[in-house]
Amino acid sequence: MGLFDIFKKKTTPHVNNENQLETTLRKAATEAAYRPEFYKKLLSEKLVVLTTKAMLNNGPQTLEKDTNVNIYSFHDGIIPVFTSTEKIFDKGVIKEEVSFLEMKGEDLFNLAKGATFIINPYSDYGKELLPNEIESMLSGTILTDNHKKIVVEKETKVQLGQPANYPKDIVSSLKILFSNKPTVKKAYLGWIFNPSSGEPPHYIFALDIEGETQSITNEAGFTAKQFLNTEDIIDFIQIDNKSGISDYFVNETNPFYQR
Repeated sequence: MGLFDIFKKKTTPHVNNENQLETTLRKAATEAAYRPEFYKKLLSEKLVVLTTKAMLNNGPQTLEKDTNVNIYSFHDGIIPVFTSTEKIFDKGVIKEEVSFLEMKGEDLFNLAKGATFIINPYSDYGKELLPNEIESMLSGTILTDNHKKIVVEKETKVQLGQPANYPKDIVSSLKILFSNKPTVKKAYLGWIFNPSSGEPPHYIFALDIEGETQSITNEAGFTAKQFLNTEDIIDFIQIDNKSGISDYFVNETNPFYQR
């Protein structure tokens, strides 16, 4: 399941050699568009935790089934977790040799369900992970919490236009997200009000996507919600060239993103 080892802090400076997870964490700290990718990598990449009282020999070894391991936690119960062994020694907070366990993120979070983690606590970029956040990652709903899919089965009259307040932060992040999604051809912004829905007017984004759409709209919805209040509504639709709402975007507006 994982590897044990002893690592000693290097006495000479090392060049910046971020792994993929560290690069994504750094970007996600300031840019919402990278947060969906960060959550995915957090489960699939190797993470490092400190251990105490491990009755094992030094050096790499495979952890046998039913082996007891004591994972180190701070006095408040929060478990520090690192994206690499080098990050353990950032800022010189830890100066001595330490025992550690390295394992895939998904395995670690399943092993310590209900715990709160803090990623790279001594580094410039880190993140606290709360139990409900971890549970959403493990269940695969982290990007779709509070999302619902609506199928319009009959002709419905709606009011369409452009928002009075242009959501420049949302648009900026979506541009970054879509630039890393080759199947997104164009993206449009609008303002919609459906009197029969009982919902207030809100933003609507129309996406012209080749092939599978759900994973991209999930990531786009998650990214946009980073800038909105919990109760705010936002819609995403697929441009289908079947008249109706699609016609408005294609014929009366300009895309804010184009591949």
